[in-house]
Amino acid sequence: MEEILRYLSNDTGFARLMEGMWDSYARHGRCFGAVRLVKPDAEEERAISEFFKRDYYDQALIRISLAEFERQMQKTFNDAPSLGNVLEGYFARSLTTPVSESNKDRIRIRDSFAMYIKSEILPRYENTEASHWLREMIAHMRRTYKQWAERFILDPDPVVAQVTVVCEALNTLPQDEYILLADFSTRVCGDAQALDFYGSHGPLFLRALARRFNMGIPNALEDSIHLYWQAGLLSNGVLNQVTVSRFLAYSGDTVDAACAYYDNLGEAHVLTLENISRFTRAKVYGNKVFVVENANVFALLCEQLRGVPCTLVCAAAGMNAALDKLLSLCTQNGALILYSGNMDMKGLLWGDMLYMRFHKNFVPWRYTHNDYELALASSEAMLPDEKKESALHNETFASLLSLIRKKGKIAGQLPLVNLLANDIRAYSGGTHGKQSKRRH
Repeated sequence: MEEILRYLSNDTGFARLMEGMWDSYARHGRCFGAVRLVKPDAEEERAISEFFKRDYYDQALIRISLAEFERQMQKTFNDAPSLGNVLEGYFARSLTTPVSESNKDRIRIRDSFAMYIKSEILPRYENTEASHWLREMIAHMRRTYKQWAERFILDPDPVVAQVTVVCEALNTLPQDEYILLADFSTRVCGDAQALDFYGSHGPLFLRALARRFNMGIPNALEDSIHLYWQAGLLSNGVLNQVTVSRFLAYSGDTVDAACAYYDNLGEAHVLTLENISRFTRAKVYGNKVFVVENANVFALLCEQLRGVPCTLVCAAAGMNAALDKLLSLCTQNGALILYSGNMDMKGLLWGDMLYMRFHKNFVPWRYTHNDYELALASSEAMLPDEKKESALHNETFASLLSLIRKKGKIAGQLPLVNLLANDIRAYSGGTHGKQSKRRH
């Protein structure tokens, strides 16, 4: 005990963390909750990083759970006492503070919603996918779902209706197909935006999807796209457009005039979801679509490949409905999708999403270990968020991610632009730059 107290007391980097843990322990009467250190200083970053043997540097917020701190303390020191005893010794006063009446009221409120779900809602959805989520709600009512529990006491009907909508949505997720989130939301509850990230049911629906697909609850719009994608839903919450070069589309037997115009010029142009929704089929050069994530790489390739008959697509706007619909049109005629992106978590994740969607027609492009070594000219250290465990379905992406974690560095796509251009020339039948005879 004395060794632990000396270690913690002699290092000023632990002061704010210890105060936060004291407050949390005293409030709950047990080892529960977490401490959030906003804008930690250099001493705090160093002390916490050394204690946990983990990188906490250059973070705007450090979050440490009391249970995690206690486990690490017991790993570090022989015969370490409980965290409560350590806190009492550190602050030289007792922690035997009774749970306040207001805290008892909050617990009673949350438990009442859990009891309602168990008795009134769960029996209606027994033996369905929704039942697993409802049981999770009951188990985590005091943390993950506490805001709905507190709303339930004030006005139960809207909360019950919201839970019911999410249950219906879980039980009717698309199988072996992808549909627009707006269309799915309209079908489930009559409101096109209700299940979106910012929609009235969105936060609760995303928690249900996170449990269904064993993923984290998204805190940002971009993170939600992947979770919706896992569920077969194409989010409308992002910019639904895609930039293309040398792409021909048809409405029936009539070629789209705008696509034909830009194809003749050899210039890139933007297609919106509304544009693409009018198309019934598409033709691409060589039956291959070259998809790149990096907007700068796309622009350089368009310039280097003037006169080369090839279809380029820029995925910089993300894995949205417009990109999905365009690539779906291309693969109707068996076109091959070759994808190349930055060698970081976002680039690999977006590629993996395309792989899950178009795996029979999908090829990772320039993602070998050798390509990664060549791209390290523009490497950067992995950020803390990028170090989180992520399961990738494509073996090529998973193998490269393993190497990236080993090196601790991510790499951009830009150093490979000349190699990408050469690949496209080779796929397109030569390096002379002359257009081959079109088959429109």
